[in-house]
Amino acid sequence: MQSAPVRPEYRVLIVDDEPDVLTVTRMSLRTVSHAGRPLRLLTAASGAEAVRMVAADPDIALVFMDVVMESSNAGLEACRAIREQLGNRLVRLVVRTGQPGTVPERETIEAYDIDGYLAKAEITSSRLYSTVRTALRAYDQLWQLERQRRLLTAVHDCVAQLHSFQPIEQILGRVLAAAQVVCPCPLAVLALEAASAGGDRQRFFLHQGSEASYATADAVRMELVRFRAEGQLHEPAAAAGGWAVPLTVPRALADGWLFVREPSPDEFARQALAVLLEHAGNLVYSTLSEQLLRAQQGSDPHAQWIV
Repeated sequence: MQSAPVRPEYRVLIVDDEPDVLTVTRMSLRTVSHAGRPLRLLTAASGAEAVRMVAADPDIALVFMDVVMESSNAGLEACRAIREQLGNRLVRLVVRTGQPGTVPERETIEAYDIDGYLAKAEITSSRLYSTVRTALRAYDQLWQLERQRRLLTAVHDCVAQLHSFQPIEQILGRVLAAAQVVCPCPLAVLALEAASAGGDRQRFFLHQGSEASYATADAVRMELVRFRAEGQLHEPAAAAGGWAVPLTVPRALADGWLFVREPSPDEFARQALAVLLEHAGNLVYSTLSEQLLRAQQGSDPHAQWIV
């Protein structure tokens, strides 16, 4: 499986009330990178400031936390606040203390849900480097698992809200919203065409996102129409500067596509989008089939849909 969308850098927060310690740590880490991504080094001079910074920037990946700052256990209380008050379980917390005898390692790790413990007197550049790499590797794994959980939740919630015989536009709207959770992007477009009793085509055209003007979405539509006319887009593929997934309805009652302006979503996102579109296609089929049946029976004079 491909990796999740790559963030440009790892944010690492160094917390200490001694300016010299902050300077030395920054110098030791200035050339460190992980998975081809550099570190962005941030600093704080107190536990309270560290909590505020993590609250404002939950994408901070790693915190080096001194223990004794504005109080004798300010760093440990900051760790507890980050885990319990902020609910941030992804950030890796590494405690650094100049008084290891007064802060027992095992008890500290268990009581404050931290991920590493370093005595300042024993810290070397090599030890710091290995600690960073280990912590960031764990952060990446947890971040990926959390992302997959959110994607599965979005798909599950969308599917749970959709039922057979719902209005088609309602089905498509919920699928489009879920698609943007699965694959956050500035533009998402969903189009569908279906036959009607009069021989015309009933068209649905939905779009949303920060770049979701009608003109922008229509330009995507025109390009994808050209793709389909050329015999392409029978399966998910890169198109029109993004990723397109066909929406296939059984018995050719209707067909369409979903577009997200993300040229290369990772494999997990692609699978989630495909599941959404497959489910939408089955629900659209149910709705159209019901309308067809009613039209044939004459129970709904407004029904337009035919096979």
